[in-house]
Amino acid sequence: MTDQPAVVIVGASLGGFRTAHALRRFHFEGRITLVGDERHLPYDRPPLSKEILTGEEPPEDAYFREQDFFDVMDIELKLGSAVVGLDGDGRTITLANGERIGYDTAVIATGARPRHLPGTEGLPGVHVMRTLDDSTAVLSALDHADHVVVVGAGFIGSEVAASARDRGVAVTVLEAAGQPLVAAIGADVGQRCAALHGLYGTELRCGAGVEGIDRTPDGLAVRVAGGATVGCDLVVIGIGVIPNIEWLDGSGVETDRAVRCDRYMRTSLPDVYALGDVASWYNPRYGERMRVEHWTNTVQQSTAVARNILASASGDDPVAYDGIPYFWSDQYGHRLQLVGRASEDEPVFVHDPPDSPAMMALYRDGDRLGGAFAIDAAGPLMQMRGLLLRNAGFDEALELTAGLE
Repeated sequence: MTDQPAVVIVGASLGGFRTAHALRRFHFEGRITLVGDERHLPYDRPPLSKEILTGEEPPEDAYFREQDFFDVMDIELKLGSAVVGLDGDGRTITLANGERIGYDTAVIATGARPRHLPGTEGLPGVHVMRTLDDSTAVLSALDHADHVVVVGAGFIGSEVAASARDRGVAVTVLEAAGQPLVAAIGADVGQRCAALHGLYGTELRCGAGVEGIDRTPDGLAVRVAGGATVGCDLVVIGIGVIPNIEWLDGSGVETDRAVRCDRYMRTSLPDVYALGDVASWYNPRYGERMRVEHWTNTVQQSTAVARNILASASGDDPVAYDGIPYFWSDQYGHRLQLVGRASEDEPVFVHDPPDSPAMMALYRDGDRLGGAFAIDAAGPLMQMRGLLLRNAGFDEALELTAGLE
């Protein structure tokens, strides 16, 4: 027997799986139940818009582990039934099938769902990209498509576009903003991402908001603001996500378009934590509340949550999570990375070789380094990450990158 708490983790994707695994790696001996609404074993999302969509890897390669891993690690899986409620007083989680699961500690890792264009849900030939089933559906559709329209030039939309081009399909990307990723990296650097699309034959139209999608005798017609239409066989929408928090209504968990957490990833309910896309937390490094949707953040938060669950059980002090935002994207065989945050100041290009899409730009945060964006400059980018960890000055970053062409 053990006096360690029974932990119920709601959400069987990256954050949930990593938290369960971390607890066992840290020698947690209590009961662990991992709940997920999909019937698939827990799987990784980055390959969905890349290797799986291009057909390089079969869908099952996205699984983190096979069933026997969960058996050996004594992690109980409850898959295929969505969670519908949390009772903080009774310390129970309720599933859509009516089952109630008691907990001593609960972890909310329900992630987010894709935004849809109004009126397009269920429209044949129109897809979003979030789940393994989404990926396999788009893969099947690409087998019969001559022209795909991708709505949104963010990271997911751009990866889908790159994967479709890899399969020889004509691609048009429609982006409402003036440049791809302008909110994340600014217009100057966004132009470099725009050029990458053109280099590989993808038609990118910026300033092209989509008003609707219609079925036609020839396939689909995407209506663009201003009156233009784009005909195609397939549409993939990548216009952001919505955190899955509706099931927490009435639970006592405080939400504000996401689950609100303190610096220790604790929610407003005792012994209830949240992490990943669904969570906003107070980041002491920046002195502000943040919500970060990227893979690395979720992995690091899952480790922090596991450690703090164990600290609570043993009476030790919790440790604040102060992660630096970092994400990457693979497009057209190139690696795009951002560490830290872009600022409103004009970026400084420290790596910009001629006749190559490779580049790196630095962002200021006053007299400090605030962030860096790179294409095909992974080593220097990771050096900038090290500088950010110790709050280095901007001049030091310039000196360190002085040898780059």
